[in-house]
Amino acid sequence: MTRRSLALVLLACGLVAQAADKVVGGPYTVNVGPRSATVAWVVQTSEARLGTDPGELSRTAPVLRVQKVSFTGLEAGTTHHYDSFGEGGKGYFKTPPSGAVPFQFLVYGDTRSRHDVHARVIQAMVKAGEPDFVIHTGDLVADGADTAQWPVFFSIERELLRKTAFFPCLGNHERNNPQYYEFFDVQLPYYSFDWANAHIVVLNTDLGNVAGSRVSRDAYWKEELRWLDEDLAKSRKADFVFVVFHHPPFTAVKRRQGDDKEVNQVVPVMEKFKISAVYNGHDHNYQHHLKSGVHYIVTGGGGAPLYPVDAPLAGITQKVESTEHYVGIQVNGKTAKIQAFALDGRVIDTIELASRAEAR
Repeated sequence: MTRRSLALVLLACGLVAQAADKVVGGPYTVNVGPRSATVAWVVQTSEARLGTDPGELSRTAPVLRVQKVSFTGLEAGTTHHYDSFGEGGKGYFKTPPSGAVPFQFLVYGDTRSRHDVHARVIQAMVKAGEPDFVIHTGDLVADGADTAQWPVFFSIERELLRKTAFFPCLGNHERNNPQYYEFFDVQLPYYSFDWANAHIVVLNTDLGNVAGSRVSRDAYWKEELRWLDEDLAKSRKADFVFVVFHHPPFTAVKRRQGDDKEVNQVVPVMEKFKISAVYNGHDHNYQHHLKSGVHYIVTGGGGAPLYPVDAPLAGITQKVESTEHYVGIQVNGKTAKIQAFALDGRVIDTIELASRAEAR
């Protein structure tokens, strides 16, 4: 084969490979700060097949590649539009403002199964307006190690995620898999950020997948709690502080009660710093508990099979309902309103909050 023929063959192979690439996720925006953000999308480059017989490779999985671009030097409190990979890659997001500027965000979780229901939840959220950002309380997919599940998640979420900033929380069904970190450009599974006069903290309570031994898990959790205390101490002046983690310290699901003794260690920290509200997932329903002035909201109605709320907790349970839903939060200066919405727009629950400064 001549050099010219070889070059033509290589060029043809490259064109075939390029033609095979297709976008199967995104665009979406993560790591949004006052002056920076990362726009990402997921590309399928090929497909792998698997089977017990060479002639019958019935199981397939996509080969995925994440493409990201980071922008710096942005203007705070501004809507930024982008075009990431052509006509289908257009979207926009807001950068967080400073000061007591009104804003709104949505919280939801446990979208890991019943894809038709997950799609209905996203449709309801899209119809609700354009939030400044959204937070997922974990269990995005049923198995974070299964590559084939991620394009399904991104396909369902597309119309929501291309219009806002996305802040994910690690759930137990992500299995602490590297794909979660890669897709969402996550460096550490616990982090915090500011939005206007609010401070938001996202924790990792999936201790079962964080390390292979009890000693390592205990060391990890001790360090995370130390970081949490330090982070909240720096944010004492914030009017509102919201904390997000997957496993709820309080639940009205009888078979789940007493499951997470480690997570209960977070409760004294929430009370110490007068946290405005805590958002959890894991239990597939809506729950609202109130203890020592801290609201604990379970929002796990994103698509996973519903759990009964068969054991309300005496003295702290305020509202429970086993239904698909999402939660909206509006912050307006020194006041905030939390509302849980069913998919038909019905208001399940309403919580009024005052600035933490008013409580001091």
